[in-house]
Amino acid sequence: MFKKCVSATMVFVILFTSGFFISGSEAKELNLSLNARAYVLMDPVSGRILVEKNSEIRLPMASTTKIMTAIVALEKGDLNSTVTVSRKAASVRGSSFHLEPGETMSLESMLYGLLLPSGNDAAVAIAEHIGGDVKTFVELMNLKAREIGAFNTHFKNPHGLDEPGHFTTAKDLALITRYALNIPKFREIVRTKDIIITEGRRPRHIYNTNRLLRVSEEIDGVKTGYTGKAGRCLVATAERNGMRLISVVLDAHDHFSNTLKLLNYGFSTYRLNKLVQKNNIYAAVPLKGGIINKAVLIAGEDVALPMRDGEKAHLKLVIPSFVPAPVFKDQVVGEIQVFIDGVLVRRVPLLSIQDIRKKTFFDRFYRIMMEWVTSGV
Repeated sequence: MFKKCVSATMVFVILFTSGFFISGSEAKELNLSLNARAYVLMDPVSGRILVEKNSEIRLPMASTTKIMTAIVALEKGDLNSTVTVSRKAASVRGSSFHLEPGETMSLESMLYGLLLPSGNDAAVAIAEHIGGDVKTFVELMNLKAREIGAFNTHFKNPHGLDEPGHFTTAKDLALITRYALNIPKFREIVRTKDIIITEGRRPRHIYNTNRLLRVSEEIDGVKTGYTGKAGRCLVATAERNGMRLISVVLDAHDHFSNTLKLLNYGFSTYRLNKLVQKNNIYAAVPLKGGIINKAVLIAGEDVALPMRDGEKAHLKLVIPSFVPAPVFKDQVVGEIQVFIDGVLVRRVPLLSIQDIRKKTFFDRFYRIMMEWVTSGV
């Protein structure tokens, strides 16, 4: 990434030491007992898995599929565009937004019908609206999964009804959710407890199937799911004291209580630690051909990560041996690599603090004249 690189290492001891993630067996030793076939607790800032069980086993995902349906719709569609409900969409079985053939409403309203009451009919209507047909839309879902890095996920439909070849993993679902939470409209919809949709042939007062939104103000998303093969599934996110966590439980006996246990475990076991301060000076790199000798580098962002007792963090600076002038303010010149217990979990850009122009002939002439004057000749 950086030519002629040398490394400098800075280590900040964070009063902790332990492993990178807690496996299912370790979780039992720490009194985390969940009745779910697979689960994950993830730090969304770094993507680090804090605790897991069977997190890379391929399983059906039920209506948590609709997280990806919403991502593709929000990125490819216009929220103000008009969605027309086909006969095929209106006839889809399972959880429903109770749409009628020929009914129209905005894509935004349809997304509420997708994510709150988990409308399978809304999923197909959205897929046909964005992709032209369901098959094309599902191809977009699979492309997006690969882009996100969810390589053990494959979609066959936009709603999540059981179908051969339709699967994900707890880890992949957490990665997909981590991506989705960066979309403001997605966050707005999934934290909504209930809403009245006035578009369409009649008003609809719809309620979010995620009951945990009404249990704790800290929980503000994301999506429930249930089918005969997938069992009870829930993807959730919560924030406490500035620390956000993502939880995924698949094929659980009680997806709500298991999620509460998992999130409470995370918040009680981990504490947020600020490891990098935005705009703080972290390095200076030699400058070749500039009007000054060094470019001062600052961190481009704050980094605060959850850590538990016993873990250690350190920072490694990766900077070039020199940079040629000119250098511009906020130009990326290097990076800070953040490690927890020796595992790389985050990269932070190092930026030039100022513009530095090239040294010209006149600069050299001026320096020679000043040396001549000050020498007293």
